Amino acid sequence: MKRILVVDDNVMMRKLIVNLFNQAAVEFDEAGDGSEGLSKISEKKYDLIITDIIMPKMEGIEMILEVKRTYPEIKILAISGGEPFYLYMAKKLGIQGTFNKPLDLHGFTHAVEEILQLPADFLKAS
Repeated sequence: MKRILVVDDNVMMRKLIVNLFNQAAVEFDEAGDGSEGLSKISEKKYDLIITDIIMPKMEGIEMILEVKRTYPEIKILAISGGEPFYLYMAKKLGIQGTFNKPLDLHGFTHAVEEILQLPADFLKAS
C-alpha cells in the first residue's frame, strides 16, 4: 500500500485531496503545517508528500528543503493559491510537480498516479 502525507493549513483542502483517493489502496496522513509534517515524516515512511506552500509556523518551501536534505527518496508535489513565484521556487528545488489552487482535479490525480506508478485507470477501478 502506498502512503501519502498531505500538509496544508486548510482542513477542507486536506479532506478534498484525501477524498479524491477515497476508494484507492492509498493510506493518508495529514498535517497542518511544515513542522507537523516533518514530525510525521520522522515517524513513518511516505511515498509522496503533497504540501501547500504558504502555511503558519513552517512554510512549504522550508519543509521541502528539509525533506530533500534528510529524505531525498520521498517524492513531493506542491500546491498553492499564492503567487506563482512560490510554486516556481518549489519546482527549482527538484520536486516532482506543482499545482495552483483551485486544483485541476484530473491533472492532479493523474500526476499522483504517475508518481506512485499506479495504473492509469487505478482511481476509476477502485
